[in-house]
Amino acid sequence: MKVFLDTNVVLDGILPGRTYEKDSVTLMKMGVPDNIWFRIASISLPTIVYCTRKHLTREEILRRLTHINSNWQVLSVGFGETWSALHSPCPDFEDAMQIAAAELESDVIVTGDKKHIAPYTCLPVFTPAEFLEELRGHSGD
Repeated sequence: MKVFLDTNVVLDGILPGRTYEKDSVTLMKMGVPDNIWFRIASISLPTIVYCTRKHLTREEILRRLTHINSNWQVLSVGFGETWSALHSPCPDFEDAMQIAAAELESDVIVTGDKKHIAPYTCLPVFTPAEFLEELRGHSGD
């Protein structure tokens, strides 16, 4: 399953004390052996650096970005995604760009902010907790 992670899920998995910290950490430890292939928008990377720079060392940030770059698919956000976002009814331009990238390369979107994503995409949208529960439900099939 190709799983698009919204920037906030990655930040929840990196920074302590955030809303979906526990579930995001659990989710981000999954991967290919679990039939999960993560995707993230390229525009998320500078946001991750900016938000973590006061909490992590430069070396730790680079280690995490290297892990993401080596193990996940980083989806380019270029002209097409920008054009789509400009014409999207989604009021948040960054979210609209992430949605546009996700829709080309993903089966589901996992976000901590469903109300800003779900109405504007045709993909199933889950919080980290909901997605983990969905996976648990399918593992019993």
